[in-house]
Parts: sequence; C-alpha cells; structure tokens
Amino acid sequence: MKLIMWANPMIKSAGYDAQQQMLEIEFANNGQIWQFDNVPEDIWYRFRSHHLPELFFHNFIMGHYPERRMQEIG
Repeated sequence: MKLIMWANPMIKSAGYDAQQQMLEIEFANNGQIWQFDNVPEDIWYRFRSHHLPELFFHNFIMGHYPERRMQEIG
C-alpha cells in the first residue's frame, strides 16, 4: 500500500488498498495508525479530494467501517 503524506494537522498520512478495500490512516497528533476494512474505493477518492478531510473522516468513515488500531509511533 502506498501512503500519501498529508499537510493536515489531524492526518499525517493515508493509503488505500483497492484489492482488500482497506484504508489506513496515520494520525498526526499521536502517531496512531488505524485500518478500516470494507471501505469502497469511491470513499477513498472522496476522502482524498475533500477540502476538509478530517471532517469527511468524522462524517463518513469513523464508525461506519470495521476498524482496528495497528500501532503507535513515538
């Protein structure tokens, strides 16, 4: 999975695996990495292109897809 670095105070990086429909997000404030399963590809593209990705995350991703915390950095 290729991660994209974000210039965002909430999101440090994010990536998407279309074959597994898995979204991975690394949060800037605490270094936590979360994976979200069964995320449709159009949600990934909408998330990436949204002018406020943190708002899109809270409204359309968090709590809508199975999630798991992978690791904490730092």
